[in-house]
Amino acid sequence: MVTTQYNPFIPEVHANPYPMYVRLRAEDPVQWSELMETWVLTRYDDIVAVLTDSRFSADRRKAQNRFAQQAQKIEEEFGAFGRTQTMLSSDPPLHTRLRKLVSKAFTPRMVEGLLPRIQEIVDERLDAVQEAGRMDIIQDLAYPLPVIVIAEMLGIPPQDRDQFKLWSDEIVLTLNGPLTSPDMLERARKSAHELTEYFRGVIEERRKEPGNDLISGLIAAEEQGQILSEDEMLTTAMLLLVAGNETTTNLIGNGMLALL
Repeated sequence: MVTTQYNPFIPEVHANPYPMYVRLRAEDPVQWSELMETWVLTRYDDIVAVLTDSRFSADRRKAQNRFAQQAQKIEEEFGAFGRTQTMLSSDPPLHTRLRKLVSKAFTPRMVEGLLPRIQEIVDERLDAVQEAGRMDIIQDLAYPLPVIVIAEMLGIPPQDRDQFKLWSDEIVLTLNGPLTSPDMLERARKSAHELTEYFRGVIEERRKEPGNDLISGLIAAEEQGQILSEDEMLTTAMLLLVAGNETTTNLIGNGMLALL
């Protein structure tokens, strides 16, 4: 019997991975991937068991595979973005500390306060589409919307949004893990350094003149006498930009597809 092998980089699988997941769940739900040099789990209960077991780690550097090797390379070459752990890549107690501090700034009240502005931005995008008489859901809404909202959350001026989007898209290239090409990795490294320096400037400005934005909130956040370091603040802001950008675009696109 030929078992389906996990390979998310085949073009047709990248476009629609779900048939592959169905076959893996039926044939080999806990599979060792030679390509990825890691275990691949596709059953819900197995995944929940791993995610809730403290013996497993979110820190790729603790592994012994090509992902760990690339994580080490990023740590060495990507500056603060590479060497500073975030909530996404850390375990307790560091994860717990970061989460408590960030939650001081990223509150439900803050999110609720954004809703009218988000609705306004969506209305603006749809008004532009109505005038044009046609619409591409990705290009006209799903692609530009997340970075506009995130930029406003961080207090970033409108004229910097396009550059913000470019930095985010370049850094996301590292998510292909060890299969990321040297050219893509270099573009991501350059963007990480440029975005880091940009955020350092923003943090310096907010220290002098705090506002109602998230970066001002991160500066002010305190939990039992602990505060975020500057590197932790800037990597949290970078994480929000990178993790909340493409994922939201995909969510809007997939949501619309599901409704059709």
